[in-house]
Amino acid sequence: MGKSFFIIPQLTIARLCAKRPRLTVSLLLLFQTLSAAPDSLLVDQVWAGHPLGFDIYTEGPYQYVCYYDKERNMVIAQRELNSRTWKKKVLPSKTQWDSHNYVRVILDKQGYIHLSGNMHNVPLIYFKSEKPHDISAFTAGTMTGAREDRVTYPVFFKDPQGDLYFQYRNGKSGEGSTYWKKYLADQKKWTDVFDKPLFDGENEANSYMSRLVQGPDGYFYMIWMWRLTYIANTNHNLSCVRTKDFKTWENIRGQPVELPLKWSSNRTTVDPVGPWNGLINMHFSISWDTRQRACVSYHKYDESGHSQVFIARWEKDRWKNYQVSRWPGYTWNLDLGGSLTTGVRPSALTTDRRGRLQMDYFHEVYGSGRWTLDPERLTITSEEKIPGETTTVEKVFGLELQPRTAADNTGRFRLQWQTLPANRDRPRDLPEPVVRPLYVVLP
Repeated sequence: MGKSFFIIPQLTIARLCAKRPRLTVSLLLLFQTLSAAPDSLLVDQVWAGHPLGFDIYTEGPYQYVCYYDKERNMVIAQRELNSRTWKKKVLPSKTQWDSHNYVRVILDKQGYIHLSGNMHNVPLIYFKSEKPHDISAFTAGTMTGAREDRVTYPVFFKDPQGDLYFQYRNGKSGEGSTYWKKYLADQKKWTDVFDKPLFDGENEANSYMSRLVQGPDGYFYMIWMWRLTYIANTNHNLSCVRTKDFKTWENIRGQPVELPLKWSSNRTTVDPVGPWNGLINMHFSISWDTRQRACVSYHKYDESGHSQVFIARWEKDRWKNYQVSRWPGYTWNLDLGGSLTTGVRPSALTTDRRGRLQMDYFHEVYGSGRWTLDPERLTITSEEKIPGETTTVEKVFGLELQPRTAADNTGRFRLQWQTLPANRDRPRDLPEPVVRPLYVVLP
């Protein structure tokens, strides 16, 4: 049976079992496990009833993967890079239906493992290993204990010296502030970086920011937008700031900017987009063109109210905005709260081997592709369609499964799995749990 099983398409299996959903799920799961690509390594069977962000981190001889298992428990898995065998530790945290509750993992200078996740406006959930490079035991607790009561969006990152930082929002959409904490490895404790927020919505808004990205000039750049309420379409005022030492900050003109970065200030604005104009915090990024000019890729509505990709580029001492796409007749509905499915997703700018400026995109209606752009006008000179992302992988209980990936810190490994689409953080009435395999794709 084994040999002939591999040549049966998944959709054929699904048709054969259409009236027996439990058998359909079991056969598809077995097919995926047995027929994984030879350059993939199975980690575990994971919860796939709604999207949740998983994480992968590689350092020294070890690799770590954080995820939610088939019973929705937070789990950390560890392997030696020369081994295909995983050690696993189930942590005392179980997620529900909120797609904000992703999980993140990182190591400090001494090799202690730090994890955080499963939070949406709840007290901080944080774990630290009791020994370096050892997942057998973790301690749960607070960091500094200050402003850790309503936490969302955990982010771990390191400065050029390798010191560990933690960024998060305390508060809710439209009424929250962003804070930084720093881990003092020699003292084995956290401290508050600033005596104030990094971003302060002044009780009118909250910020949604990107990760810090180092530019060709050595500065670390962060872009963000403000939001008035939990409704996504109240995002507004795309902005940018930079730092070299994580202490002092300036706008792209080099003018000092005091902390906190306030909602009422316009000194850092990239594009003064008003609310209800399609600005969305899900997919925006900063990169640099072939002349090392800063470029911010983002989505908003055009003059006709249709969803389009835009690029704002820093040139001649000002931000200049370019409309890249010209898609007709589609408007991504952002007048909603909760976790949304993606309508339009632009990538950061890249260059190919020939030095051409390129951008990838996904569109709910027009599919996936890659544009080659004129380096000065930022107009599309050619387009290559990318098959696969909009192709239905399979259906479970009438719902389409979607591919998910997450890259590690080295760029050499990535996680790969499938989930049902977002449901605005609401429960689904499913006859049984939806479970799928989680793989590490090897280089």
